[in-house]
Amino acid sequence: MNLPELTEVLDEIEFFERERTDRQVVELAILLYNFGVSFRKVARVLGWIGVERSDVAVWTWVQKFGERLTEAGRRPAADLPAVLLMDETAIKQRGQEFVLFAAVDPETRHLIHASVAPSRNYLTTRRFLIEIAELYGRAPPIVVTDGASYGAVFTRHGVTRIIRRHSVRNRIERWIQELKRRIETFYASFTGYDVDTTNNWLRQFAWVWNVCLT
Repeated sequence: MNLPELTEVLDEIEFFERERTDRQVVELAILLYNFGVSFRKVARVLGWIGVERSDVAVWTWVQKFGERLTEAGRRPAADLPAVLLMDETAIKQRGQEFVLFAAVDPETRHLIHASVAPSRNYLTTRRFLIEIAELYGRAPPIVVTDGASYGAVFTRHGVTRIIRRHSVRNRIERWIQELKRRIETFYASFTGYDVDTTNNWLRQFAWVWNVCLT
């Protein structure tokens, strides 16, 4: 656990501007949640140490953290590796189906980027590659996928694509399943939120996992 890194980034993104709760309480809540503790249980833990906050308050801190990371352009990992594993899968939010894109470093298993889009097509695949380039200042040199669709997207951005139908799925499956589970938990008690809300959540989860939990 790298708590100093979390403290530093919260200061950099001005998280505590107009925030009345003690910073150590917020840091503890964000870490507990990203360790897999539910919002309600995090609120209960805070009550044990004399801080009465609702699960909605904890949800708000997590979402605010993701929003500030997005606004500041903070990337989840320090560097973009030479090779990325990339995959996508369908998820459901409020009864509607969306597509979760994810890119993982095969060496460190760090989550380089993840985002949700309304559908999987040429434009959303291209958007995901552009998001990675905007975060890290360049496109990934090599991307390994398990499908042959939208090859022109990679060529257009100067990315070499390698197709490996089984190895990619096996190595990134852990992330895909974990992200789907966490998204479902994130929305279990709160409705009425959109794709941007999920993407803010994904940004904070990736950062905390890479920097504080691995």
